[in-house]
Amino acid sequence: MYSKKFVGQGPTAPMIQLGVNGPNGLGPEWIPLKQDWMQRWCTLTEEYTDEFAKRIHDFETRSSDVFVVSLMKTGSTWVQELAWLLLNKLDFQQAQKSYGMVRSPYLERSGVISTTKVDSIDACDKLQSNPRLLKSHLPAQLLPRGIWTHGLKTIYVAGNPKDVVVSTYHFLTELNYSKCSLDEFVDYFIADKIGFTSYWAHVIDFYRMRDEDNIFFVTYEEMKRDLEDVIKRLSNFLCCKELTDSEMQELINHLSFENMKRSKFGNHTTFLQDCHQPTNKFEFLRRGIVGSYEDELSSESQEKINQMSRNFLNEYGISESDIFGKI
Repeated sequence: MYSKKFVGQGPTAPMIQLGVNGPNGLGPEWIPLKQDWMQRWCTLTEEYTDEFAKRIHDFETRSSDVFVVSLMKTGSTWVQELAWLLLNKLDFQQAQKSYGMVRSPYLERSGVISTTKVDSIDACDKLQSNPRLLKSHLPAQLLPRGIWTHGLKTIYVAGNPKDVVVSTYHFLTELNYSKCSLDEFVDYFIADKIGFTSYWAHVIDFYRMRDEDNIFFVTYEEMKRDLEDVIKRLSNFLCCKELTDSEMQELINHLSFENMKRSKFGNHTTFLQDCHQPTNKFEFLRRGIVGSYEDELSSESQEKINQMSRNFLNEYGISESDIFGKI
């Protein structure tokens, strides 16, 4: 199934790099848009075994399933909350008494986090919601086959790489998974040794599929610029009813960064404190602004990431600003 395994010593746990191999693996008969994913890599923890990967690949999807897919720390929790509320007729009462990770579970959680107490695949399989809203950080080629064979609705959330690397650094450091400096972390990020990277390979495949009927591609930057417009477009994508002005304002208020951060159930800090051993500084929702990297990343690290982006995107004839706008 995999063409290569590489165990490297990253800043977190030892990692495995996976590449898809066919025809006996995830063969070309199911690849959307017939893309060549033979050289796509994904760095995962050693808990993500071949057996677990096969279970993800064979996960029994339902025709009504909706997936939220992203790299870590791109704003997927924000989008999950929005999508769940749209799919559940703005049930704010339920949203204010149950964790988003319970209402919209993380499919591969038990395959990447050793302290997970439940089998996350089984938990997703048993979820009674109709539709189910499921979250994954896996790249396109490692997601359940059923997403592609059945054209299931998939929301992809992207964030600009410099903000993502800073947010991921703080997240993993404060969970005690990383002990390196931010500059060292950037080097690991560029070398694809952080979980779920390669960053640009992850993003570009969904960006290229953004016009497919079953793909909703959105950036954190778009949501910060015009949340109401994103809500309208996502509601239409999910075939939900048009919101009244008062419903829209209530939803926007619920989704504000300040309210999400104050909410025990919208902010996963308490949930993750119960599952991990974080530092006293741990905050799941930290700053919530676009361009926060400017006062945290060194100029050298910024240029390294910019060069990584230019080198990758030149192949596709696009720039970072084509995807994220002006930051």
